[in-house]
Amino acid sequence: MIGMEDFIRSICTGLVLILLSFILMTGCTGPGSDGNAADTEKILDYPKNSSGVKRTPLRIATMFGGTDPAAAVYEEAILSFQDANPSIEITDESMTSEGDGYRTKIKTDFSSGNDLDIVFFYTGADARYIIQAGKLMPYEEMWKDYPDLARDITEFSREAMREFDGKIYALPVTGFYEGLFLNQELFHKYQVELPTDWSKFENAIQKFHQAGIVPIAGPLAQSHYLIEHFILSAAGAQGHQDVFANGINPDWILGFQNLQKIYNMGGFSKDAATTDIEMAQDLFRREKAAMILEGSWLIGGCSEELQKKMTVLPMPPAPNGKMDPETLVAGLSSGYSISTKAWQDPVKRKAAVKLVNTLLSSEVVLKMAAANGGVPAAEVSVSGLSPVAKDGYVMFARAKHRNMPIDSRLVPEAFNEIVKYGVPYIVTGEKTPEDVLEQVMRIQNSSDGSEQENKGKRY
Repeated sequence: MIGMEDFIRSICTGLVLILLSFILMTGCTGPGSDGNAADTEKILDYPKNSSGVKRTPLRIATMFGGTDPAAAVYEEAILSFQDANPSIEITDESMTSEGDGYRTKIKTDFSSGNDLDIVFFYTGADARYIIQAGKLMPYEEMWKDYPDLARDITEFSREAMREFDGKIYALPVTGFYEGLFLNQELFHKYQVELPTDWSKFENAIQKFHQAGIVPIAGPLAQSHYLIEHFILSAAGAQGHQDVFANGINPDWILGFQNLQKIYNMGGFSKDAATTDIEMAQDLFRREKAAMILEGSWLIGGCSEELQKKMTVLPMPPAPNGKMDPETLVAGLSSGYSISTKAWQDPVKRKAAVKLVNTLLSSEVVLKMAAANGGVPAAEVSVSGLSPVAKDGYVMFARAKHRNMPIDSRLVPEAFNEIVKYGVPYIVTGEKTPEDVLEQVMRIQNSSDGSEQENKGKRY
C-alpha cells in the first residue's frame, strides 16, 4: 500500500508534467504562427514608452538622407507619423544614394540576417537576390489582407514595378527622367546655340572650352550617366537594352569612342578622372560648368535662381547612330518594400502597413515630387514648378521611347566593370572599348541572372 509521502510525491510529479506540457504548447505560438497579434505582443514583450504604452520597433532605410532634395519632406513625414503613433518607435537608417554606400548597406543587412522592416530600394538587378532569398513580401500577398495598402499609387506605376517573377515587391513615390541639363544663361552669354543636334553639341564643347568654362560636369570616376547617354545616342533604344546575348554590340563601341572624342576635345574638367557624382553636381550648381548629364532629382538640389536659368534636353543622337531624337532614359525603378520578417510578426505587420500607407499617400507623394522634380506615382498635380521642371515634364510626356537604365539589366558586377575599370581608361586610351566590353560580357554571361531583364536603379 502506497504511503502518504509517496502519494504526495506522485501528485506533485503529475502537476509538474501538466505545467510543462502547457508551457510547451503555448510557447509554440510566435511570429509567423497562427497566434493572434495580442498573443505575439505578450511573447515579444516590446518595451514601453514614458506613458506606459508598449512600443513596436520599426527599422526603416531609404535614400532620402544626407543632401537628397526630398530628405526634408521625408523627415517631416516620419516625425508627423511618430507624433500620431507614439506606440510605434521608428529607427531611421536613411542615407544618400550617391555612390555604392547605400546599395552595400542594404544588401549586407539582408544577407547577414539583419533584415530591415521597411526599405526603399532599387528594383531589378539590385533586388533580385534579396527577392530570391524570400526576404521581401509581394504586394499581391499583402493586398489580400490589406486591400487599401498604397491605394493612392496609380495602376501604371504599380505595373512598372513588376519583377522577373511577375510579382510586385516595391511601390514607388516618383518616377524619373534623365537628360542633358543646361545653364541657358551661360549659353546666351557666350553666344552658343543649344545642343539640339550632335553638330551643335560639339560646337558647344569647343566654345565653352575656349572660354575657360567646363563644357560638361562629367564625373569619370562615377560615370553612370555618361555611360547611359553616350551608348543611347549611338545604339538607340533597342541597342541600349542589349545584354550581350549575341556578343558585343558594335554600337556600344561607337558610344565609347564618341565619349573618348568629347574627352579629347576638352569636354570635361581637368580633374574629371577623380570627380564623383556629387562633385560634378556641385560644379554645375556653382555655374562653373555649362552642361551636365543627370536625372530629374538634380533640379531639387539647385537654387531657385539657378533653376530659372536651366532647361533640359534629350541627349542628341550621335552621327551614324540609331537613336530617335525623342528617346529618354526614364521610368520608375525604386520603391517601398515590407520585409518578410516584419510581415511574419503580426504586431510589426500592422505598424509597417500603417507607415507605408502614410509614405505612399497622395499628400506625401505630391510633396516629394515637388522637392525632387520627379514624376509623381500618384494622381496628383504638382503646382509651382520651375521652368526647368516644366521642360522636364514636357520632355518626358513627348518621349517616344523610355528606356530603363543599363544597370537595371546588367548584373552589378558587370556594370561596375564599365564604371570603375572601363570609362576612366577608355577616354585616356589605356584600354579599348572592345577590351572592356569583352570583360563585361564574361561577367554578365557567367551570372545566373544574365538572361533576365530587370528594372531598377533610380528614383
